Amino acid sequence: MSELVERFLANCERQGMVAHRDGVPELPGAEVSDALYGLVEPGSVVIAASVSEPRSRSLLPDVHLAVVREDAILPDLPALLEAVRGALPSSLAIVSGPSRTADIEMTLAVGVHGPCEQHVAVRRA
Repeated sequence: MSELVERFLANCERQGMVAHRDGVPELPGAEVSDALYGLVEPGSVVIAASVSEPRSRSLLPDVHLAVVREDAILPDLPALLEAVRGALPSSLAIVSGPSRTADIEMTLAVGVHGPCEQHVAVRRA
């Protein structure tokens, strides 16, 4: 596995995702999305809404798995903006770990605005 991929997966783990290095796992009950890109910095997956990739797939389930192709891992946000220039989808979600908020009395709650558990797997190109 390349250094770029390893850095991507390590940063995803720092963001609270469960990183899978040995292929796409079976996660009963999880919804699976094909990520458009992975971002090494900060360790995020980029999911574009489309007819075949509805937004609800990555926002509503308790457990979500994003699968990103190894050759679609980019170093950072400027590289992403360059990659989508001229072909920006109607919705682009940059997912950096499980949903969390501390809106109510500064108490951290996980899974309020999206999945409680976020997984990422890299598929070889």
